[in-house]
Amino acid sequence: MTRGEIWKDFFRKVIVPVLLTAFLFYWGKSIFTQNGETNYFYVWLFCGVPFGIRRMFLWLIPINHDFTATVGIFAVNIIVGGLIGCIVIIWQLLVAAWYIPLTIYRLVKE
Repeated sequence: MTRGEIWKDFFRKVIVPVLLTAFLFYWGKSIFTQNGETNYFYVWLFCGVPFGIRRMFLWLIPINHDFTATVGIFAVNIIVGGLIGCIVIIWQLLVAAWYIPLTIYRLVKE
């Protein structure tokens, strides 16, 4: 791998997921704090939606339903997508933690 490919891989695997998670956690924490008390379950779901919703819409697709069933299916998609996204966030952050020493090793080796 060239240095450019190493840095591109580092940026894509480490910087983007960590910054996106930190940005979503910051906004989620400010949105779901009421009376000085933060509901971290809602914050966690809020952070997980962008990571998991694209996987969820593959399973439940609202076709040939009335309006209320369609809205209900969208709500279930968002909730389950957030739960799936929580697991994906954990995985992405573990991959990011793994890529830091791997990138250092690749740069030193080259």
